[in-house]
Amino acid sequence: MEVAGVEEARVVISSKGCLQRERDALLLYKASIKDPSGCLSSWTAQLDCCAWTGVVCYNRTGSVRVAELNLENPNARSRNWPEKALRGELLHPSLLSLTHLQSLDLSYNDFEGTQIPPLVGSLHKLRYLDLFYSNFGGTIPPHLGNLTDLRFLNLGLECFNSAKVVVRSLDWLSGLSSLNYLDMSSLDLSAASHNWISAVNMLPSLQYLYLYDCKINIPQYSLSFHLNITSLEDLNLGGNNFSSSFPNWLWNLTSLSYLDLFNSGIQGTLPTEIGNLIGLTYLDLSSNCLSGPLPNAIWKLKHLLDLELNDNLLGISFPVGIMNLSSLSTLRLHNCSLSGPLPSELGNLTNLDTIRLSHNSLSGPIPIEIWKLANLNYLHLSDNWFEGEITEFHHSNLTSLDLSYNKINGTLPPTSLQSLIKLNFLNLRWNRLEGLIPHFPPHLNFLDLSYNAFSGTLPPALFMLQLSYLSLSHNHINGSISSNVCNSHILEHLDISNNHVYGEIPQCWQEAQYLQNIHLGNNMLLGEIPSSLGNLMRLEFLHLNNNNLKGHLPSSLQNCTRLFVVDLGDNKFFGNIPLWIGQSWQYLGILRLRSNMFNGNIDPQLGYLRDLQIIDLANNKLSGSIPHSFGNFSTMISTSTESSSLFEEAIQLIDLDWTSDENITLVTKGEQFTFSSILYLVKSIDLSNNDLTDEIPEELGYLVGLYNLNLSRNYFRGKIPDSIGGMSSLETLDLSFNNLSGNIPQSLSKLNALNHLNVSHNNLSGSIPFGHQLQTLDDASIYIGNPYLCGDIVNRSCFHGNNTNATSEEHAMLSLILSIYFSSILGYFVGLWSIFVLLLFKKKWRHSYFKKVDEIYDKVYVTIKIRLNRIAKG
Repeated sequence: MEVAGVEEARVVISSKGCLQRERDALLLYKASIKDPSGCLSSWTAQLDCCAWTGVVCYNRTGSVRVAELNLENPNARSRNWPEKALRGELLHPSLLSLTHLQSLDLSYNDFEGTQIPPLVGSLHKLRYLDLFYSNFGGTIPPHLGNLTDLRFLNLGLECFNSAKVVVRSLDWLSGLSSLNYLDMSSLDLSAASHNWISAVNMLPSLQYLYLYDCKINIPQYSLSFHLNITSLEDLNLGGNNFSSSFPNWLWNLTSLSYLDLFNSGIQGTLPTEIGNLIGLTYLDLSSNCLSGPLPNAIWKLKHLLDLELNDNLLGISFPVGIMNLSSLSTLRLHNCSLSGPLPSELGNLTNLDTIRLSHNSLSGPIPIEIWKLANLNYLHLSDNWFEGEITEFHHSNLTSLDLSYNKINGTLPPTSLQSLIKLNFLNLRWNRLEGLIPHFPPHLNFLDLSYNAFSGTLPPALFMLQLSYLSLSHNHINGSISSNVCNSHILEHLDISNNHVYGEIPQCWQEAQYLQNIHLGNNMLLGEIPSSLGNLMRLEFLHLNNNNLKGHLPSSLQNCTRLFVVDLGDNKFFGNIPLWIGQSWQYLGILRLRSNMFNGNIDPQLGYLRDLQIIDLANNKLSGSIPHSFGNFSTMISTSTESSSLFEEAIQLIDLDWTSDENITLVTKGEQFTFSSILYLVKSIDLSNNDLTDEIPEELGYLVGLYNLNLSRNYFRGKIPDSIGGMSSLETLDLSFNNLSGNIPQSLSKLNALNHLNVSHNNLSGSIPFGHQLQTLDDASIYIGNPYLCGDIVNRSCFHGNNTNATSEEHAMLSLILSIYFSSILGYFVGLWSIFVLLLFKKKWRHSYFKKVDEIYDKVYVTIKIRLNRIAKG
């Protein structure tokens, strides 16, 4: 982008070279900053400074002066650019010696969070200042207003920058009357939000304004404000929260070519005044609160190349007015509640490069005319109700094709599919496609055919493609896995789960492979885990569950130190659970080994895996006790729902990436549940159906963030720890089929989240606790098999016969009440002693009397029981 005011001529350096004092100033500048990548290696005293990297000199009136410092990080487009950035005092006082400096570019470097120094306002000749994404912090100095010749100012930080930057006031902008480019994206302008429009209005020459994600709003007074910046061409106010309708001043900017209001809280319908902006080539109103219908005026914007209205609630049929936008190349209307068929006339927009209509309710067949769009590269129609067959792909320019989550049936046309030689992304997930897996074009990088009805064997040629993502899960594929799978060195995600694949896992994995996700679960694989799998040191997710695999876990797996999820459940593995798991898999979040034949003790080292939040060892032959270290699980101790571990971040990233399918099946509340989208929130321990003994450790009560605890069907003895009553997040507690004894702790009544409890088939005694959440668990079966438990729910009185299992408090209360009643009765008997004597000699009177005493006793007992219940509940 050419910006007016920056010198256009680049005058050749004279033989005199640069001034000594300017060279010395630049050498001092070099000495004051860090240069990890050697960008300034040419800055030496032996060379003319005008020949140094990034230094441009002008020759004016016979004098050579440094006029530009172009020190943008040359590695700015690489992933590791921060490691190669210039760092430190990037605006060093030595720059003041460059009195003719007109252009200064320090973008993509690192101020290390320090503030822009006020001295920048003393570089009076500056016309161009670019500090984009340079990690400065603090407040913006108002001294910038002294740069009266400035034409270009870029202070943008990018929304993911870590530095906190605040702008207290924008009054200093009034001094920059010649400015035509201003970017302050991601700076916090909330303190200046009340007058940002007035401040910007003082810049009559402004052509480009970018205030993305600046925490500004639209003041009420400004809705009908008159703007002077009528030469404005580009306007980006996206990422703010205006919570307003469109401001009227917007429609006066008739020179606008680029308008971006993405995710800015705009409400209501789009006004007809949009037609005033006749020069628009780019319009982005996506992710707002717009509703339909769309005004006809929008279809008069003949120069429009890019239209993005996605993620609004338009609630209309596909707008046929789009057919008037003959110049259109990009159309994004995904997630707009569109319905009805897709018109075949869309094929008349021959300039279309990108069509994204996913996540709507469009229906009917996909018009064949779309396949004839010769310039089409990107077609996303996923998450609709399209149906019918695809009989032919008609052109070869497509690079990205997404038809997932529809009702497309039939087989794929293999011949024309191979003709799409530019295709690198193909997603047909969740359709009704069947038949054999066809051959694919050679440059395909992403392939997802999951959740269809493909059959036949797994083609070995599939792994000859340079795929980075391959998912064939939930089909009817059979056959074995070819060793060609190891030839795909850039493959990161491999999912063949939920098919009928059999045979052994190939023993061919190599260190050079980039695999991060392996999903082979729910197949018919057999044999042992190949030791070469340990070469995949980038591996993060390993699912081999529900196969016929056997043997010991190979020690080579301890090399896979980046593992987050390991699911080996429902196989035939045996031997001890390896000790190296607790030492090598330090980032492990999920360990599922259930339904195998593992034996021996549980390694206490597992308790020190701080990120572990799901551990399922159920249905094995484990013995010994639960390690006391199990009270140390950091993520289970925490009740926070915010991400706090690498595992949680990895799971959430996969959840955001809608193409992936990371899930785990757990038994909770007595049933099987599969967790996927909320997997990072689930915290569970299941050690059920083993041969574990000894007492349940008190330390388990420290796990206040745990949702599910299942220790059933073991040989635990002793009491239920009172500390369990402190596990405030616990929803499921199953202690059934053990040898537990003693009372059920009253503290369990504090478990407000508890909705599933089972303590059946133990040796528990005493009265069943009541109150709070326990009152809602009124199923008597959760207590059966404990003959000495008493209470209303099991219809067994705690005061019947010689029952000695009432609590001490109940005994004390009962004794007090009974003593009162029997003292009164005794006085009555003493007073009527003469009547008693008569009873000895009158048999009829005697029988009547004792019948009456029995009735009184029954009434007394019932009265006492009712009062005890009322006192306890009150």
